[in-house]
Amino acid sequence: MSKIFLLFLFVIILNAKTFSIATYNVENLFDLNKDDNEYSEFIPNTPSKWNETNFNIKINNLIKVIKDINVDILALQEIENRELIQLLLKKLPEYKYYSFIKYPDSAIGIGFLSKIKIKENTNLDVKFRTKQFRPILETTFIYENIEFKVFNN
Repeated sequence: MSKIFLLFLFVIILNAKTFSIATYNVENLFDLNKDDNEYSEFIPNTPSKWNETNFNIKINNLIKVIKDINVDILALQEIENRELIQLLLKKLPEYKYYSFIKYPDSAIGIGFLSKIKIKENTNLDVKFRTKQFRPILETTFIYENIEFKVFNN
C-alpha cells in the first residue's frame, strides 16, 4: 500500500506546476511631484535631498532587487502612487499585470507586480473607532485556470 501511495505522490509531483510569491517593502518610494501628502523627508528638491539623482538611484536599486528576486507575484508596500508602480512595470517588462490601492489622504499605498493574470482587486478597510490603518489589498489571480487570492498589507 505504501508503494502505491509513493507512486501516486511521485506522479502528482511530476505534474505539479509551481509559481513563486514574495513580498518587498520598498521603504517609501516617492516621486518628484509635490502633492502635499508626502512625508517631509520626501518633499522634492528641499534640504532633505529627495531629488532626481536620489530618485533614480532608488528606482535603479529597486529594479535590480526585483530582478534578483525574480518571482511570479511580488507584493509591494510603501509606494506613493499608481504612476510609480506603472513606472516599475514599464522598466520590468517580464511583469505584465499590476494592482495598486491607497487611501486618498494617505502618503503611501500597496500593490502587486505579477507575471500571472490578475482577475480583480478588493480593498479591505482596516478601521477602528479613532484611527484608520492601511488597507489590505485582496487580489484574485488566475493561474492554469485556477483562481486564488493573495492579500497584501
